[in-house]
Amino acid sequence: MPTVFLLSACYGKTDQTLSPPENARRVTIAVRVPEGITLLPLQMLYRSERCKTKSYNSSNEAYEIRGYNGFMQAFSPITNSDIRQQRIAIDGGGKCQWQLNSIKVSFKTADGNPLVKGKEVFATNYIFDFDDYGFSDGYGTGKAKESRGDLHIKTDFFPMVTHLDENDISLEFFGGETGYEKWRRRYKLHDTQKIFIEPNVHLTKVVTLIPPDQIEGRDFSAIYPDGSTEKIPYIYPNY
Repeated sequence: MPTVFLLSACYGKTDQTLSPPENARRVTIAVRVPEGITLLPLQMLYRSERCKTKSYNSSNEAYEIRGYNGFMQAFSPITNSDIRQQRIAIDGGGKCQWQLNSIKVSFKTADGNPLVKGKEVFATNYIFDFDDYGFSDGYGTGKAKESRGDLHIKTDFFPMVTHLDENDISLEFFGGETGYEKWRRRYKLHDTQKIFIEPNVHLTKVVTLIPPDQIEGRDFSAIYPDGSTEKIPYIYPNY
């Protein structure tokens, strides 16, 4: 079995052990991993109505919320395949009767790729919510969109190199501006038993973003793989 790591801190004496019943609902997450890509461990967040914890409002007054229980778990390889998968319990069981709230799937450019050198590398994320929001919105996925049944996601991604200044260069994958629903990578799931993510990564088709000239204006410039250039609003090239 893959090693499991605890993400969240223990609250008091809360028992964070998972012990799914034999008839527990489960979900399978599979990812086709293209060459040159590193698939990061799956992140899972469970919540409990039975085991409460405290949060605080702006006046520093405490109030009770559902307990948190977070883990990371590596994906398992499938023999003679570029697919990695993991099967996890939605009904986590245990003394706290943990229930799966959200999972996060992330991948990035492999460290051995020359594109990585001298850049801050950001992961591409998918978030799947089985309940109300668990993970924050700060993962570049956009707002959640409703989805019923099994899910098969295929998206074309392009490396995007953003120059903020000569010492601040980042690398991430661009798969459409997630402010638009059709390119969002966050889903609110209903009756889902299998999720299959199939990224089509074009590693040689690099998009470069250049910051605006202090004299000419505020728009970035995008340089596309064919050498063409255009001014773009914000930092979203023409997908």
